[in-house]
Amino acid sequence: MITTEKKRIAILGASGYGGVEFLRLAWEHPNLDVTYCAGHTTAGENMGDLYPHLPPPLADIVLGPIDVQRAAAAADILVFCLPHSAGMEMVAEAYDIGKTVIDFSADYRLKDVAEYEAYYDVEHTHPELLATAAYGLPELHRDEIVGSRFIAVPGCYPTSVILALAPAVKHGLISTGMIIADSKSGVSGAGRQPTLTTHYSEVNESIAAYNVATHRHTPEMDQELGDLITDGDGGEIKVTFVPHLTPQIRGILSTCYAHLVKDISLAEVYEVYADFYAEEPFVHLHPLGKLPATKHITGTNRCDIGLGMDERSGKLVAVGTVDNLLKGLSGAAIQCINVACGWEETAGLPMVSCWP
Repeated sequence: MITTEKKRIAILGASGYGGVEFLRLAWEHPNLDVTYCAGHTTAGENMGDLYPHLPPPLADIVLGPIDVQRAAAAADILVFCLPHSAGMEMVAEAYDIGKTVIDFSADYRLKDVAEYEAYYDVEHTHPELLATAAYGLPELHRDEIVGSRFIAVPGCYPTSVILALAPAVKHGLISTGMIIADSKSGVSGAGRQPTLTTHYSEVNESIAAYNVATHRHTPEMDQELGDLITDGDGGEIKVTFVPHLTPQIRGILSTCYAHLVKDISLAEVYEVYADFYAEEPFVHLHPLGKLPATKHITGTNRCDIGLGMDERSGKLVAVGTVDNLLKGLSGAAIQCINVACGWEETAGLPMVSCWP
């Protein structure tokens, strides 16, 4: 049953790209009331001074301190838009006092604490909560998200890769020991704090690979795709993941390659995907022979997928694309809140891309 119950929401880390995008979505959501916004170094500042595109009353919001007790007193749902490890203790505190918690960081995405500590080079102080957090990808974990008080929003790269490959893995179409994900991302994924590698002069008219086969999002892909292997209780997958930075603001496009283990045509693969995503409102499978582009999903909560096949080498080519700030982050959080609260899953989320 779809409910119309209202919830008060606090945004901790509202002054970052993910936070301000979440604020935009939450402000227009029919079931959410934004009652507290907080910043770390920006506490005491007006949102309008930080982001001149915001109109009143959004522009008039004065950021409070990142304080769990103050946020909890003002809201039912606490959304932590903070980097990994920065909010680890606060997320646990908010959950322990009975609030619904949405975490944008990687702190509670991985179920294997050793994997987290190896990739993020930090000790996890609350490993006992890892099994409690639902992985916030409704297309694969909807039943776990329904009614959940603790949701870990997936990484942006993993969302595009996992959704591009999930049907093929689930149905045993590809060799799970030979998957390559080649991803291109806009610079907003790096956050608002400027660095040399995201400087306009360094990024413009250039594409660069980085963190080759060592990126922190890799174990999410291994974990989620491994859980889809149908023989037994899942299996091991090791994705070779190579991300690239591109001279654009938004969008991720992941081209995934895997060896087909069945004698199957592209049309038959397409039918598997069409059936798998038939009821998913935010997954758009492009017609056979057509491939998605980042412009197709800019400003939406969609993941667009297109399929190809290299018959000569027996490879499936699956392309997935998301807006890294929406389906890759803030939009995914809203989608999960909708599912968790029993609201219409599409409520407050854009479906149509900006064009041109």
